[in-house]
Amino acid sequence: MRRSSVGGAALGALNSFFTSSTSAIPQRDPRPLKDRSFQAKIGQEIHEYLLTNGFELEAGHSLTPTALKSPTQKDFTMIFQWLYHRLDPNYRFQKPIEQEAPPILKALRYPFAQSITKSQLTAVGSANSWPSFLAMLHWLLELIVTVERYQSGAYDDAAAAEGIDVGADRIIFRYLVRCYRAWLAGDDDHDEFLDEMSTAFDERAETYTSELSRLDAENAALREQLAELHDGEEPLKKVEDSRTLIETDTKKFLDYCSRIEARITKITATNAKLRDEISASDAELRAAEEEKGALQAAVDRQGLTPADIDRMTTERDKLSKGLSAISARVAETRVKLSEREAAATSALEALERAVARYNTLAYQIGLVPASAPNAGGREFEIVVAPSAGGEEARLLVDAAAGWQAGAVVAGGRDLRHEVRPALMELRREIAGRIHEAQDEGIRTQEAIDRVTEALAERADEVDTLHARVQSAVGEYQEIKDNIAVEGNASNAEIEKLEKELAGMRVGMREGVLAVEQRVQGVMIERDQLAHAAQALRERFHGEVDRILNEIIKFKVHIQDTLQGYEQLVEGELRGNDALMEG
Repeated sequence: MRRSSVGGAALGALNSFFTSSTSAIPQRDPRPLKDRSFQAKIGQEIHEYLLTNGFELEAGHSLTPTALKSPTQKDFTMIFQWLYHRLDPNYRFQKPIEQEAPPILKALRYPFAQSITKSQLTAVGSANSWPSFLAMLHWLLELIVTVERYQSGAYDDAAAAEGIDVGADRIIFRYLVRCYRAWLAGDDDHDEFLDEMSTAFDERAETYTSELSRLDAENAALREQLAELHDGEEPLKKVEDSRTLIETDTKKFLDYCSRIEARITKITATNAKLRDEISASDAELRAAEEEKGALQAAVDRQGLTPADIDRMTTERDKLSKGLSAISARVAETRVKLSEREAAATSALEALERAVARYNTLAYQIGLVPASAPNAGGREFEIVVAPSAGGEEARLLVDAAAGWQAGAVVAGGRDLRHEVRPALMELRREIAGRIHEAQDEGIRTQEAIDRVTEALAERADEVDTLHARVQSAVGEYQEIKDNIAVEGNASNAEIEKLEKELAGMRVGMREGVLAVEQRVQGVMIERDQLAHAAQALRERFHGEVDRILNEIIKFKVHIQDTLQGYEQLVEGELRGNDALMEG
């Protein structure tokens, strides 16, 4: 048996779109109904909506070009009925449109329903009445579009922006609508819809659980960043330290450039000196050649023998060879000296870079200067002694001796027996701090585990409530089956009585009145049973609604409890941070 929808009752879920009440005094319509352009605009919108959504195919009525300009009574009736069926598909029009339309418009809370009369509805195509009815159809169209957008979730983002979660309400609303439609179709079995609602709530619970896990991970990451910001240096101080370090590096680079320029000046002077020596050597060579010519002339004048000349030549060759050997040894010694000087300079520059990197790292971890937080009043900074003056001054202590290994560090500090033990002691201290932080992290994780166990217990309570709902639904189904059995028995009894009545009519006419009275009593009893079954069905529907409300309240309670646990964990973490900072 298919039940019929009854006007306003079918639209109870849509009341949130309308005003709470309508005034008994007709309101003045503020829309420009007499404006031809306005009429053409809303008529075009209605026409496009009808064609787009298959009006002609569903209603079996063709729209003429003048259907929304000068319509017939049938055009208006078909359009109105088709539009209203978009809101309530199960409603059946059984009366003329002038009797059906006013109650429907009042149920829909149409603001100007009081201005529409039955006499106007009998002649909707007149020039005076049609603008009002066209505006009414356009209002009904906008209502349909709004309801469709609401059902499709178009307004969920706006609700979410206001902090309102409509997901649960949408699941319950969808369940109630489908149950109502099934009831109108004569189907009282709603277990499938209840299972779908339970599945939807389970999916939302899983979504909330995953979101909670993600937020916990994000919260942990943010807490780690906050701890790093609290434990580390302040950003301004870090920038100032970087600026100081850059200034120091700039100063060292400028010093290095100054040394390079000094070396360039020295090499330029050396080149000029070598050019002067070459010029002097050329002058000496010319003087030697002139002296050779003079000596040759003197020899010629002295009348030396060839043996004397050979002897003098031999002695000169020996002297030349000795001079060449000495010059070669001097050149070789200069080359070795240059190589040793270059190696010493490279080693000194590598030492300066290593010391600069050491001092930079010590400054970053708070070891330099002696007043730094991790220095403990000890001096960890290392200064290389041969770092000022020219190239020769950096490699030589004085004109005759170079730097000793123990004197390279300024102040004669012993790195192996003074600085290294202090660094090892600081390393052990930092390792102890790390172990303490790890222990504190373990304690925090244990607190989080306890909170997780509490959440698991709450989830068990939710499962228990679901089981109670299933039990109530089973009891409702059993009572419904009993009512159906009693109804079948009543129908069988009625059929039996009808057969007896037919026999009694054939056998004796005198008992007709008594039998009719008995039939009426049975019919009254049947109606009473039907009303009792309807009341029992409504009572169980109310019980299901009450249980659903309890579930929703319990969900809100779980959310509040989770927020409380989150605040408790945050308080404990802040307390732990305060203890660590103290």
